[in-house]
Amino acid sequence: MTRTIFAALVLALATCAPPPSANQGQRPDAELVGRVAGVPQRCVSISSIQTLRLSDSNPHLLLYGNGRTIWANSVGPDCSFRRDDIPITQPTGSSYCRGDVVRSIDRISHFPGPTCVFGDFIPYRRP
Repeated sequence: MTRTIFAALVLALATCAPPPSANQGQRPDAELVGRVAGVPQRCVSISSIQTLRLSDSNPHLLLYGNGRTIWANSVGPDCSFRRDDIPITQPTGSSYCRGDVVRSIDRISHFPGPTCVFGDFIPYRRP
């Protein structure tokens, strides 16, 4: 019984992670304009000087990093965040990885928001 519940939970969470090309055909995200997409990565190292944040222009996109490289992670069309949401993660090590859970709380009311699963991290670099 426990295995069945666990399998159902894993399947439900896995369906939130889209293929890396989920944003094709849409207008480019404002934070990524002028940058070139690289090869998708399974994990990115967590740094104390980098922040995980919500995209200003796409409610399905989380961004990590600043400067020359910004890592984009699309959580899929069935999972989205609002402007006042704060992303919360519980990484199992020193990296954010595909399959890790990210949830949110509202910045003002502190009500819980959606719970999603990271997909691949796509690096966007300035040329």
